[in-house]
Parts: sequence; structure tokens; C-alpha cells
Amino acid sequence: MFLVKDFRGFTLYEKIFFGLFILAQIAILVYFYDPAKGIDWINVIASVSGILCVIMSAKGRLSTFLYGLIQVITYGWISYQANLMGEVYLQVVFGVFQFIGLYTWIRNMHTISTKKTEVQEVDTKGLTMMQWAITLVLGGAFYFAFAKYLQSIKSGQPFLDALNVSLNLTGQVLMSLRFKEQWFFWIVVNIVSITLWVRKMIHAGSIDDTGVTMVVMWIGFLINSIYGYYYWKKLQVTTAQTR
Repeated sequence: MFLVKDFRGFTLYEKIFFGLFILAQIAILVYFYDPAKGIDWINVIASVSGILCVIMSAKGRLSTFLYGLIQVITYGWISYQANLMGEVYLQVVFGVFQFIGLYTWIRNMHTISTKKTEVQEVDTKGLTMMQWAITLVLGGAFYFAFAKYLQSIKSGQPFLDALNVSLNLTGQVLMSLRFKEQWFFWIVVNIVSITLWVRKMIHAGSIDDTGVTMVVMWIGFLINSIYGYYYWKKLQVTTAQTR
């Protein structure tokens, strides 16, 4: 089954990264544990499924879309409770893109051999200058229009929220279409998302387990995005060699 196979062929860095992330989440749970409230499993599921999603995405593995679907459902609920409506709408769109991306990737995969089995990784490509221009123009137009909409419905942080949404949508489209430049947008997305949740806690005047869990999750995503670009450049070379 590909869900099991997708964990094969990981480098030492990837194993250490995932292990440290899990330890960080356990530390947060222990520190903020309140016997009266119990464990907030939604936070745990959103964080762990999210990091599985981005790790598998960086590796070009199909299971990224299963973990992605779990993550958009749980993170969407967390964002709704925090009144980050831009994030909520974004997760709905992301849910649709999980199926679009899965269909596109299935049709464009190559097989690699590991010590124990064979696994499949996605074929990747790069943007041309014209495609870069179209991407930036459409992304910028969407940002200004959506920021005005969020402002009209009194969303918590409309302009920062809209920036996050527009960058996320751009990254998701490029990911589904297998462009390695998606990772530039994910890097900015992660920085904006960290800022979003830090500002949320500052405005609330308190540090809570949800906010800290989300900040740690997005920091993990940021590190993975930098690695993702590096790995997808290697995948692009492999793609060229297999054609």
C-alpha cells in the first residue's frame, strides 16, 4: 500500500526533522496540559497531519493529499474558532485542491528504488518568465480584491489574512501543476502564518496551547519549504532523465 511505502527512502535529515517536530508537539502538550480541559486533539491532529502533508509533498509522494485533506478539515475548524475567516475559506478551497492535485500527480509519476522497495515520486518542472508574470499579476489582483472583502465582513486581520490566502492559493495551484517554484510562495506563506498566530496571541493578551502549537507547526513548515525547493530541483533533474 502506497501509504506505507511512502515512508521508505527517507534521508537521515528527514527522519531527524520529523522526530524533532513530534517531540516539540509533545512538549507543548505537556506544558499546557490542563486536567480540567484534557488534551485538545484537534490541535494535535492538525499539527501532525500538516507536517506529514508537507514532508510528503517535499518528497513528491502521493500520500501528501490524504494528510492534506485531514489537515484542512482540522485547521479550518481551529481558524474558525479564532475568527480568521480568510484561513477558513482557504481550507475549503484547499479541500477541493487535494483531489485536483491527486489526479494530476497520479498521471505524472516516476518510480525510484530504495533498499527495501520501490516508491513513486512526482515529475516536476519549472516556471517560464511568462508564467512567472502571469502568476504574480493574478496573485496580486486576487490579494487586493480579497483584502477588501475581508475588511467588509470585519475579519480579524483582513490585510494580513488576505496576503496569506493569496500566497497559499498561488502555492497550491503551482503544487497541483507540479512547479517547483511553489516553494518560494510556501516560504512566504509560512512566515506570514507565524506572524498571524503570534499577533493573534498578542491581541488576546495571552499565550495558549492552540497559538503555540500553530506557531511551532508553521515554523516546521518553513524549514520544510526550504528543503522542499532543494529536493524538487533534484526531482526536476530526475524527471528530465526519465523522459
